[in-house]
Amino acid sequence: MNVSKAITYCEGMAQRRARDRLPELIDAAIRAFQRNGFRATQMSDIALEMGVSEAALYRYVDGKEGLFGMVVRHALFLEDLPEGDLPIASPPLASTLGQIRDQLTAAAIPPALGEALRHGHAEDPGAELEGIVRELFSLMTLTGPAMDMIERSAREMPELAQLFTVDLRRPLLAALTSYLEQRSERGQLRRTPHPDVTARLVIETIAWFSRHRFCDPDGAAIAAQAAGDTVVDAVSHALVPCPAEAGPR
Repeated sequence: MNVSKAITYCEGMAQRRARDRLPELIDAAIRAFQRNGFRATQMSDIALEMGVSEAALYRYVDGKEGLFGMVVRHALFLEDLPEGDLPIASPPLASTLGQIRDQLTAAAIPPALGEALRHGHAEDPGAELEGIVRELFSLMTLTGPAMDMIERSAREMPELAQLFTVDLRRPLLAALTSYLEQRSERGQLRRTPHPDVTARLVIETIAWFSRHRFCDPDGAAIAAQAAGDTVVDAVSHALVPCPAEAGPR
């Protein structure tokens, strides 16, 4: 092997080793941003979390803004690990947030809820509602650390708060409200005084049991399976009518 080929081979091996550690970098960045927020977090904080030197981080990204954008997109399942050579370029944060906003707009409604909205009638309303609640519980559990990171950073970044409250939460609440209205009009779910408030109650209940229970020592002791089953049971009993109540109104 000549010198040129040897250099190319070594560079390729270094790229592969660095790429293998990208999930580790993402986890470390989430912990640091979750604790300190975007503005206060330094690259040295992330390096300490990952157990590498600060200089080593620049093998992966060329700056904090690019790292933050990559972490948000990956942790919210908007994209897989980035392709291409490392280090990953850092576009301006405003551009990154704009891209994330577009991706969230396209993915704000979970599949089970979206499918229910496309059909005017449910063959089994109880099973349909359970599927929607379980999917939301699973999504909030999986994205919990990322959402904690976003909420922490949103306190100091109005543009991120807009992304979280307007581009992510409002479409979900609107879709769930529409679903509750549709099914209650057909007598497949109980009619509630305020469907929009009911939708928020459902979302907040799922959010507490999937994510926020870890902020409470007693809540943290609740197993994930028990938390999910309890939410499904409570929402189903609250919204699915008894057979004698079912039917068009």
